[in-house]
Amino acid sequence: MNKFFTLLAFILLFNTASQAQGNSIASFKAYGHDDEVVYGMSGAISFYFKITPLIEMNGSKLVLFFEPSQALIKSHSYINLVINNKPAYSSRLGPDSIQKITLNLSRADLSPDKFLKIQIKTLLTITDDQCKDLDNPAMWLRIKNYSYLSLVKSNKKLF
Repeated sequence: MNKFFTLLAFILLFNTASQAQGNSIASFKAYGHDDEVVYGMSGAISFYFKITPLIEMNGSKLVLFFEPSQALIKSHSYINLVINNKPAYSSRLGPDSIQKITLNLSRADLSPDKFLKIQIKTLLTITDDQCKDLDNPAMWLRIKNYSYLSLVKSNKKLF
């Protein structure tokens, strides 16, 4: 009988440990977003993600991969991230062909209806003459579909 209770306690402990807090990776492609392109000198694009109550936003991360046009003057071009209508990140473009941004997320990043709204805004430059830049088709930045959200699973029990 003692072995039975020991086995039962071991199974219960193992089951509890397997349901403990962990991370899940949700790519933009899994949410239905393919490679999205932001066009123009000052373009913008928005992404919306429904976040379930099973996700704890504190400790979750946004990892964004993007590819700027090779024609851009990267030292004069900028990318800005706005999360839930609040500025979250701003930087010049780097020299790499594929670039990465990692941001920590929190509960404050969720809207009241439990959506995560991510806006990507750009200010791109090809020449020092803004009049020439307005009509240039090489003014783009591609958001890669393998960008992802690393979401922390909540350890709260829902009934």
